[in-house]
Amino acid sequence: MDSQPSSKALHYRINTNISQLLQRFENIMATATTESTSHTSTAVETYQLDVESTALVRAAEDILALTRTMKETWLFGKLDTLGEDEADVKRREELEMNAAAIQKAIEDGGVLKAAK
Repeated sequence: MDSQPSSKALHYRINTNISQLLQRFENIMATATTESTSHTSTAVETYQLDVESTALVRAAEDILALTRTMKETWLFGKLDTLGEDEADVKRREELEMNAAAIQKAIEDGGVLKAAK
């Protein structure tokens, strides 16, 4: 797993998989709703249903593989799903400064003296 997918590639793959699932399902429903009595057309429809259902299963398996890839990249810290804008960075820095000030006050004993 040397090359990590970019977020653009992941979005493209998600959109492709979703469109494949929808298209295959629509094809199955369209084939299933046709009414014919000839043996030839029934055989063709049966074959088409088999092809479309196989493609539907492959698209679902690809989505499962995609979710596994995303979980792996997320677990190993290489998938930046949240991102930080300037407000988040400023807020985080303020929280770190406040935590450091509280830790220093506790270490100096100022908090414990005020409580007595």
